[in-house]
Amino acid sequence: MKTTTRVLALFVTAAVLGGCTKSVPPPKRAKVSGKVTLDNKPLPSGTITFDAANGEAPGSLSILDGSYEGMAPVGKTKVMITSFRKMSMKEKMGFDGPGYDQQVDENILPARYSTDSKIEKEVTEAGPNEFNFNLQAK
Repeated sequence: MKTTTRVLALFVTAAVLGGCTKSVPPPKRAKVSGKVTLDNKPLPSGTITFDAANGEAPGSLSILDGSYEGMAPVGKTKVMITSFRKMSMKEKMGFDGPGYDQQVDENILPARYSTDSKIEKEVTEAGPNEFNFNLQAK
């Protein structure tokens, strides 16, 4: 095969294969905001996550002085809320010994708001997507 024929065949193959790829549209996101209280007081700090559980990245937003605002996936989402504090392993586990003075994070919220959350919210493109949460420590 001549060099020009090979080059032409390569370009035709590249053009055909290039036309076979589909571009994936970016996931739809919408603005969300709201307040988070714990026992009727603003949660000082934490994270609220809106997870559509469809393979796209969840929206994880910072909570500061009980308020949050940002972008979350559109559609039905599972909401998980965490607020961590630093404490020693000795405090957390109640044991003493070498290494137990190491600092670890502890979620101050009950698991029903995070790992075991059943909270769901529908995020819409049109909005408004204002979701307030009054959490109870007990």
